[in-house]
Amino acid sequence: MLSKWVKILFLFSLAVISIILMIRYLDVTTAPFSFGFNFALMFWFAILEFQLKPALDSPYFDPWPFEKQGKLYRILGVEWYRTILTKSGWEKVRQQQTPIKKGIDSFEAYERATRVAESGHLIVAIIVLIVTGYVLFAYSLRDTRWLILFNVLLNIYPVLLQRYTRPRLRRMIERLRAVEIARNRLY
Repeated sequence: MLSKWVKILFLFSLAVISIILMIRYLDVTTAPFSFGFNFALMFWFAILEFQLKPALDSPYFDPWPFEKQGKLYRILGVEWYRTILTKSGWEKVRQQQTPIKKGIDSFEAYERATRVAESGHLIVAIIVLIVTGYVLFAYSLRDTRWLILFNVLLNIYPVLLQRYTRPRLRRMIERLRAVEIARNRLY
């Protein structure tokens, strides 16, 4: 148990040091920095999540009433964003990590993966927002454009996509459970 926390502390320290070095030695007002910074943060989040395996059972992840039908998310262009991810090949990567088969276990694994992705993108979005605030005060509003653009595209839209997808997944899981219960009653 102690060695796990030593590994996590070590990985977290490496993440903080690498992020500080990026901010210190790269031009924070450029597109390459913004893009790389977002991906570096997601990389470190993925490593920490893999080590910690948090439960992610907070009520925050439950769909809010306005989310159940997804109308607001469609208005915000989440389906357009999902189409871009599919055409870019990102969906193939996701399917390799959490393939969906016709079983309740795979749907539950995918539903959990939406919570992991959402929490990661949300944490990264907050960190990028803090750095954006630093750039705003140290440089100018114009110099924050890449940080804002990449934060919206690489973090905010993914969070919206997870929140859009989860209610549908949960409805499917409920249907599969009902079928399973009905099948068990027959036998």
